[in-house]
Amino acid sequence: MNYLIYHPKRQLSIIGGLKVYHDSFGHNEDPYIWNKNFLHSFCHITQISPKVGSYIFWVSGDTYPDFNKLNCDCVFVVKEKTYWVTANKIEITDPLVDNEQTFRHHYNWVNPPHNEHLFKKRRRYSLKAEENLSFQPQDKDQNLIDIVPFLKDNGINTETLRKSMSRTKNDKHALNSRPYKLSDDLSKALHQYLSKSDIIIKGQEIENKHPNY
Repeated sequence: MNYLIYHPKRQLSIIGGLKVYHDSFGHNEDPYIWNKNFLHSFCHITQISPKVGSYIFWVSGDTYPDFNKLNCDCVFVVKEKTYWVTANKIEITDPLVDNEQTFRHHYNWVNPPHNEHLFKKRRRYSLKAEENLSFQPQDKDQNLIDIVPFLKDNGINTETLRKSMSRTKNDKHALNSRPYKLSDDLSKALHQYLSKSDIIIKGQEIENKHPNY
């Protein structure tokens, strides 16, 4: 399956002339983009069923749930889906962990004292993105790309997205949003569309440039 995943508005850091939009620091930073292979282990992970080759488009809007824009900050094509040995604990020496930076800023948030997103029965897995197909798309002015016009042109109106991505009429918190399933054909077309963006930022460009590392 392929998905649009809605999350809160991105933070912005200036890295050597690049504008990089990312999750706020101080938690699991999901999706974690400061690595050659983008990472996804926590946010909405129990609501999706991705496989190798799946497309995940991370977006944020202007006003949730009544958004008029969906700015895409991460195009994530799944390269690996790896289950953890222990659902609620991971060591820095685990083969899944690429380096100390990813452990500190991403994986470690499941360990004490953070204890984020603990599972009672589920098996936990992490997704690693295909480094050559995954990226952050921007326009020539270094702004994120609004994909609402593309979706409208392909038969998905904004009201349908609003209803599908929010849990209830009173749902006002973006963290409570629901992933929206996309067909294979539409996902490939959207990936191709975003691949033509004026600016493409891939993980290898910023993997050693985390502002807090």
